[in-house]
Amino acid sequence: MPTGFKELTVKVKGFIRTRKGRIVVSVILVLAILALIPVPEVGVPVEEIGFENSRFVELDGFKIHYLDEGSGDRVFILLHGFGASVFTWRSIISNLSSMGRVIAFDRPGFGLTERVEPGKTPYNPYTSEGVVELTYRLLLKLNVSRAVLIGHSAGGGLALLFALRHPEMVESVVLIAPAWKPRVRAWHDNIVFCLPFADKYGPLVVRGFVGQLEQVLYKAWYNKTLLTSDVVEGYKHPLKARNWDKGLYWILKYSDFPDITGELPGLGKQVLIVHGDKDEIVPLESSVELSRLLNSTLIVIENVGHLPHEEAPAEFLEAVQTFISH
Repeated sequence: MPTGFKELTVKVKGFIRTRKGRIVVSVILVLAILALIPVPEVGVPVEEIGFENSRFVELDGFKIHYLDEGSGDRVFILLHGFGASVFTWRSIISNLSSMGRVIAFDRPGFGLTERVEPGKTPYNPYTSEGVVELTYRLLLKLNVSRAVLIGHSAGGGLALLFALRHPEMVESVVLIAPAWKPRVRAWHDNIVFCLPFADKYGPLVVRGFVGQLEQVLYKAWYNKTLLTSDVVEGYKHPLKARNWDKGLYWILKYSDFPDITGELPGLGKQVLIVHGDKDEIVPLESSVELSRLLNSTLIVIENVGHLPHEEAPAEFLEAVQTFISH
């Protein structure tokens, strides 16, 4: 054995015997174990759990789940909120389709849209700007050149962002309890997402928070009698999708929303805002402020929480019908 190598070996052995050396070795062993432990996937391919009226389209390397009902010159594009899916539109989509063609799709990370790693697509579909780009490409794919955007909660903010980025494709905008203010992750959250193996074990942690997400659903409803077991199961159905946990993790890691406040006065589109007076998730005052910025119509539905289109579908549809008739 060469003398230099022998001396190095002695030094390494000596270091390992020290307290600092034992700590370093322990850390290396833990990291090696974490790297080697496999994390099994959950769920099944999205096509296997689709509905009778489900449609799937290949777009930029992954499958988008959507519904397409009705026909006519007017097209409605429905953008759901955080934790939701096309299921949220079940009470209005049929009646809305009597007013024109209705397309509702599951945003990446939600519903039955395929979960694909962000690095495998030409843009990150889990960011706000990425969703806008995906929506633009999806509309072109489905031969839609102009549409009425209907967005709920975070989907409302995305509807506004889309209208700002692609005004030529927007006829008008309907916002339901819109979450439109800027969202930026706290610095400590950024640190967590940068930790070693965060991307590997983060989805595993997400699986443990399903119960808390269900509590948010209860908070969203004011009239709890309408929140039946069938409705709860409808919201939970996407948890059967392959890698649903990874999709939600990517949403949490990359989800943000830019400050569009200064751009809103120049939007140049007719906007209807519908908000429930008992909303505990997005305060009514937020829509009052937005209505002033846009000089738009604000309709407040009484005794309704965060989901006016689900708790009061008839009132919501009447408001939309009146809005598009002008």
